[in-house]
Parts: sequence; C-alpha cells; structure tokens
Amino acid sequence: MSGAVARLLARPGVVALSAAMVDDFVATGTCVLLFTGDAGRHPEIDDVATILPDLIRACGHAMRTGVIDPDADRASAARFGVTIRPTLVFLHDAAVLGAIPRMKDWAVYLNEIATIFAPLAQGVS
Repeated sequence: MSGAVARLLARPGVVALSAAMVDDFVATGTCVLLFTGDAGRHPEIDDVATILPDLIRACGHAMRTGVIDPDADRASAARFGVTIRPTLVFLHDAAVLGAIPRMKDWAVYLNEIATIFAPLAQGVS
C-alpha cells in the first residue's frame, strides 16, 4: 500500500474494504469506491488518493468512502465493470451511478461527478 493510500485510510470515515465487506458497504446510501490495484503498477493512484477527500467536499454530495483492498480488487472490479486503475465508482443504494477512471483535471472531475449525480438530483435512482 502506498503512503497516499495509507493517509487516505487514516482519515475518519474512510474504510478499507475486503471482499466480504463490499456488499454491506454499498447496500444503502451513497458511496464512492476507490479501486487501486497494484500501486506500484499504477502511479496515478497516489494522486487520486490524495485529492479524493477534497473532491468529495467540492462536489457537494455526502458520501462514504471505501478503498477496495488489493486482495479483493480483481473480483470487485469484475463486479463493478472496472478495467482501469485507479477508478472511482459512485453508487447509491448498491446501484452504480457511474465511474471515473484515471487521474483527471479538477474541472473534469467536477463536471463528470455532476453528470453522474444528475439522476439523483432529479429524483431518479
């Protein structure tokens, strides 16, 4: 685990998720999952882990944050359609709202998150 991911996991409310924990974590409410895979192979992971708390604050949506354990990454990635690391997957009541792969510019993140959450803002889930 990289230092940036360890710092993210040390923040209040951020949970490391084993395969056995994922279902319960995503079952109710709104959350974001960070898929990291092998941090040594995907250097952008540190960048995403570093900005994620600020990104969540800036997007204006309350959500829980889960970091998929590298040992659970492959099975969980298949379940949520993740093929690229890092990827942020946004869910509401276990339904995938959307995903954002790789590191993006700040404005791109905010625009993509607004698009992902638009159906919830319109009362569609």
